[in-house]
Amino acid sequence: MTTLLDSPPRAAGAPRRSLTVRVDETVLPPHDPLDLYTALHARADDEVFLLESLAAPEEDGNAAVVGHGRLAELQVHSDRVTVDGAPAVTEALHAAAVGLGLAELPDGARALADADQVWELLRAAQRAFTVESSVPADGYAFGFLATVGYGAAWHMERLPERTADGGPDLVLTLFREVVRYDLDAGTVRLLTARSPDFPPAAVPGLVAAVAAGLRPPAPEPAPLPAVPAPRTVRDSTDERTFLAQVERCMAHIGVGDIYQIQIGHRIDVDTELTPLDVYRRLRHRNPSPYMYLVPRDGSTLIGASPEVLFRTEGDRIVMRPIAGTTPRSGDPAVDGPRIEALKASEKERAEHVMLVDLCRNDIGRVSVPGTLDVQRLMTVETYSHVFHLVSTVEGVLAPGEDTWSALRATFPAGTVTGAPKIRAMEIIEELESAPRRMYAGAVGLVDVRGWSRLALCIRTITHDGTAYSTQSCAGIVADSEPLAEWHETLHKMGAAYWALTGEELLR
Repeated sequence: MTTLLDSPPRAAGAPRRSLTVRVDETVLPPHDPLDLYTALHARADDEVFLLESLAAPEEDGNAAVVGHGRLAELQVHSDRVTVDGAPAVTEALHAAAVGLGLAELPDGARALADADQVWELLRAAQRAFTVESSVPADGYAFGFLATVGYGAAWHMERLPERTADGGPDLVLTLFREVVRYDLDAGTVRLLTARSPDFPPAAVPGLVAAVAAGLRPPAPEPAPLPAVPAPRTVRDSTDERTFLAQVERCMAHIGVGDIYQIQIGHRIDVDTELTPLDVYRRLRHRNPSPYMYLVPRDGSTLIGASPEVLFRTEGDRIVMRPIAGTTPRSGDPAVDGPRIEALKASEKERAEHVMLVDLCRNDIGRVSVPGTLDVQRLMTVETYSHVFHLVSTVEGVLAPGEDTWSALRATFPAGTVTGAPKIRAMEIIEELESAPRRMYAGAVGLVDVRGWSRLALCIRTITHDGTAYSTQSCAGIVADSEPLAEWHETLHKMGAAYWALTGEELLR
């Protein structure tokens, strides 16, 4: 690994130089993003990632992205930062850390003295690049694949000592090439970042050449991979223990300690399936607005999230909390009454309103006074297999606020923690038997110029190189029924469990 000290320190008083990056655009022939990912992955498995929008409401389902060619990676751990990658890019990120006065550690990493240093470092990492592109500044041209673990919350709030999970809290990875698919227009564009400071590509023109050899999207999907019997399956919590945890949460609610809390558990599965096999199966079973198949620190994240954590476009920040679900059959005679029952449910409405209020509070922390607005409240939106109650909350970022301000204000989402958020997180840390790791975190893109879109890591599977894990939680309120909440967690893990085992978790 190249550490922050592998580049020589900047001379005292010397200005920190930003790297000039020119982004060239190339139109590619139509093809399935998964086909391109598969072809590139066969050549370099940790050098490529995939983000897709499938079976999504129009607001969430307009793009897909394949990234290739890792240039550098910055990792934030509980008390240190490391950088690995191309020498000139590493040097630029190293200079950002040195400029903030991060102390040197014996292993060559840099120490984090306080939480604020993390966010100033990420801003400095963005400023390390000057981008020349025809892509408008409120869109994505060049930037980071960001994976934010649940542990990043400890860099934002004062929380009790956490359960160690062994992984980085936040990872930012720069990629040389990004293929963007406009699913509305049916266009495909390759964005290639070029700089005299970048090393030559291992195979120049590889992405364009591979894409040119792909067939147009097939009308029917390829057959799914066969599923071998899993070697082992283990749940971090049994039903009896979970029901007792729900009762404890309801006791907290009863005395006014919290109003709502999200409590859950994890299932570990050891199987011969590859991450690509699992993604294909999850994509088939649960096509979602925010699908992802991305590498992270030796592991692989596989997800089918319905929910954006937030997005920023120019000075606008948007959150779309989801709370309230009913099955979708495809038969209007069946679905109509289900939708009306969902809209009339006092429990679902009460939980949803609490989470909207939490979003309003979060966005209000970084927005211009008077710009906070609930654009839509408890709208029923259609997804591949369910109907959700969804609201849209937005604001205008105040001067000096940015993506990292928004992340600090909104993370972790109230839909995976509860309200009040900090007290709910304290209780979660006390009760849950398995660390959340990437569950309830975020994954997405952050342009160095400011644009960002981060999806909430739910309906997520993590492969650590040997085994898989998936987690879910249920929203506990005053009138919750403990057994129903247990079934809710199993229902939420159902698609992931089927992708891993071929079996139904709830029958």
